[in-house]
Amino acid sequence: MAKRKAKAKNSKGKKKAGKGNLTFFIVTLLVIGLVVFIAKTRKGELPKLVSSELLATIGSTADKEAQLNSPRGIAVSPEGKIYSADLKNNRVKIFTAEGKPAGIIGKGGKQKGEFNEPSSVSVDQSGNVFVADSGNGKIQIFDKTGKYLYEIGGVKAGFYYPRNVVVNKYGIAYVADTGTSRLLKFDRDGNRIGNPSGGKGKAPGKFNEIFGIAFDSKGKTYAADPGNKKINIFTPEMQPAGTIVINSWKENPPFWPMLVTDSKDRLYVVSSGKGEIVVYDTTGKKVIYLCTLKNDMTGKPLFSSPLGIAIDKNDVLYVSDMQKNIIVKFKPVID
Repeated sequence: MAKRKAKAKNSKGKKKAGKGNLTFFIVTLLVIGLVVFIAKTRKGELPKLVSSELLATIGSTADKEAQLNSPRGIAVSPEGKIYSADLKNNRVKIFTAEGKPAGIIGKGGKQKGEFNEPSSVSVDQSGNVFVADSGNGKIQIFDKTGKYLYEIGGVKAGFYYPRNVVVNKYGIAYVADTGTSRLLKFDRDGNRIGNPSGGKGKAPGKFNEIFGIAFDSKGKTYAADPGNKKINIFTPEMQPAGTIVINSWKENPPFWPMLVTDSKDRLYVVSSGKGEIVVYDTTGKKVIYLCTLKNDMTGKPLFSSPLGIAIDKNDVLYVSDMQKNIIVKFKPVID
């Protein structure tokens, strides 16, 4: 009888110890979570989800003329036309402002006007179209009707694998050459301006990779460096002026992250790994996290795998979804 009572006591003791260990484990997790929450709140890194008004989805697979196959970089012309680098179809697809098919530039090949994995597109103030023909190692330029004009490439340009091209308001073309991790500038005639910026490294102004490029109203340039999980900032003279650490890129590495700024100098950063757009205020001495765009007004996700991003004169955003093969047109409700 005494032995049975001892066993019963031991059994109860073990149960209490087990419950105690579980309680301790749960409390520990809660404390760790609270510490992380407070730390992120103090750094202004806690995600603030802001809903967006979904205006349209462009490139529906139901319409053969509008079909896209792994769309990458996109652009909006001064007239409101939408241009998409349709990578796997080796062409640039054009849509009207309403999202209706409006033509095609290029086809697969190595000759002038032909593409091998076009990865981005940009349109200048005159309507000229700049295409990063990454597989052929050059930038091809067309007029607003789609007529081939000239190209930037070869040894003189210094490209190895140009993935992105963005033209600023002065007509200067900035090229992200991922093969050399450098940022290059070219004038309206295709001549290189100065020495390339960047190169391999982790220091400010250096890149492990380079993709997205954007400009603010003060002439600063922002260049995405997903390899180092940051964005490099350059002065108008292309001198390093700081970095922005992108925490969502640390959590889920992005694929070809693109950037754009709006009329209020808010910087929109694509984070494909998390299926979201992270927004920063660049107007102060320090760049401040503002919010994250992920869902529409009903709470439904806007995209699955966002990549390219563009903005029109009304601050309406256009994002290419390379998984769904569409372009999502929406207006964030930030203000």
